[in-house]
Amino acid sequence: MLFQSFTKRIAQRTSLTLHYHNSNLYRSLSTDTLSVVGGDGKNRVVVLGTGWGGFNLALNMKSNQEPSESVPEIRIVSPSNHFVFTPLLPSTAVGTLEFRAIQEPIRKVLGKNGNFVQAKAMSLDHQEKSLICESTHDKQKFKIKYEKLVIAVGVKTNTFGIQSIEEGDGIYFLKHLYHARNIRNNIIDSFEKAAVPGTSMKERERLLSFVVVGGGPTSCEFVAELYDFVTSDVKRLYPELVKYVRVSLVEAGPALLGPFDSKLQEYTKSLFETRDIDVRLATAVTSVENYNGEGFRFPARKALLSDGTELPFGTLVWSAGLEPVHFTQNLDLPKGKNGRIIVDEYLRVKGHEGSIWAMGDAAMSEKEPLPQLAQVARQQGIYLSKIFNKKQGEVEEPFKYFSLGSMASVGQFKGLYDGSKVGVKGEEVDVPGMTGFVALLMWRFAYWGRQTSIENKVLIPMYWLKSFLFGRDISRF
Repeated sequence: MLFQSFTKRIAQRTSLTLHYHNSNLYRSLSTDTLSVVGGDGKNRVVVLGTGWGGFNLALNMKSNQEPSESVPEIRIVSPSNHFVFTPLLPSTAVGTLEFRAIQEPIRKVLGKNGNFVQAKAMSLDHQEKSLICESTHDKQKFKIKYEKLVIAVGVKTNTFGIQSIEEGDGIYFLKHLYHARNIRNNIIDSFEKAAVPGTSMKERERLLSFVVVGGGPTSCEFVAELYDFVTSDVKRLYPELVKYVRVSLVEAGPALLGPFDSKLQEYTKSLFETRDIDVRLATAVTSVENYNGEGFRFPARKALLSDGTELPFGTLVWSAGLEPVHFTQNLDLPKGKNGRIIVDEYLRVKGHEGSIWAMGDAAMSEKEPLPQLAQVARQQGIYLSKIFNKKQGEVEEPFKYFSLGSMASVGQFKGLYDGSKVGVKGEEVDVPGMTGFVALLMWRFAYWGRQTSIENKVLIPMYWLKSFLFGRDISRF
C-alpha cells in the first residue's frame, strides 16, 4: 500500500510539464509518450511564427517541387494562420481599411514543400531536435522534429508589471487584428452609449475620452486615424457629440516618435497640439481604477498618472512597450538583458550554430543590436531563405541590415519621412526628411507596394477611396 502511494505520487509529479532551464534534468517524463507528427524531421526547416520574419522566409522558400534531398521541407508552426501587415493596423481600428485587406493567409504562400500547423510551441529539446507543441483547437500536445529551427515568435505588449493593465473593460492593446477589431467595436459602442437619451454630460465626456499610452509610431498613427475619424465621420454622424470628444496621448519618454529625427518629433507634437490633442510627455500611467460617477449608467474607469493627475476614459489603447513571449522567456538559450535571444552575425543562436536560428523582435545580435522593426525582420527572413535554399553558405556572408528610413502617417493627409542614415551601417547616406502630403503619398505607395497578393493591392486603394468619398463604416457586429 505504501509502495503504491509512493509510485502514484511519483507518477503525478513526472506528468507535469516543466521548463528547460537546466536542460534534460527538468524535462517531463510524460513528454516521451507524446506522439511525433510528421516523421523524423530530416531536411526539415521548422519556423515558429507568421510575423514579418516567418512570413517572408516561407514566401521565399516556396517551391513547386515536393521535399527532397535538394528541396528542404518548410513547416510553419504558429497559433495564427495569417500574416498581418502591421503598419496599416491602426487604419483598421477606425474603419479606414478593413481587416481582411491587411492580412495574408499563410497557406497561400506555401508551395508543395510547405506545411502549416496551427499550434503554439510550448518547449524545446535542442538535444533531441524536437518541439512540444499544443494545438490551438483542442489543447492536445504533440512533438515536431526538425533538422533546422528558426525562432521568429516576435514579442508581446509590455505592461511593465502594472497589474491593473489587462485587456478588457475599456483597455486594449494594438498588435493583432483582433485587437484592432475590439478597439473599433468599443469606439462605436462609446458613441452609441453617449447618444442614448438621458446620458449625462459628465458621462458623455468620460465615454468619449480616448487615452493612448505610448509615443511610438503605432500610437501616433492611431491618434491620427482617430482624429480623422472624429473630424470627418463623427462630425457628420454624431454632430451633437463632437464637443465631448477628448484625445490624450501619454508618453513616458521626453519625445514622441523616439526613433525619428528631433525636428520630425517636434513637428508631430506641434501638429497634434494644434488639433487639441492632449500630449503628455515624461508622464507614465501608473494604474487604472474603477470608479462611480454621479448618475453614471455604465461602468467607469480612470487612468492614474505619474504626475498625480487622473484621466477618466471610455477607451484606453496601450502601445507602450514590448517584451518576450512566454516561449522565449522559458527557453534555455543565451539571452540579452532584455530577454531577446542572442544570435551571431549569421543569425545563428549562440551555442547552437547550424541547428537553431532566431530573427526579428525575438532575437538580438550580440555585436550589433538592431531595432525591433518590421523591415529588419523582413530582411532577415529573406536572408535566411537564401541559406536554406542553398543559394548561400551558412557563414558565407553575414546579415547586413539596410535601413530604408522611417515613415508615419499623422492624419489630415499628412505624413512623415525620416531619411537620416539610409543604407547599411558604415555606408549610410542622409536623405532629406519630408512632411506633409508628399510624405503621405510616399507612405501609402511604399506600403501598398509591399503587399504580397494582388487581392490586397486591389482592396487597399479601394478602401482608401471609399473612406474618402463615403466615410468609414460604423456598423457594430
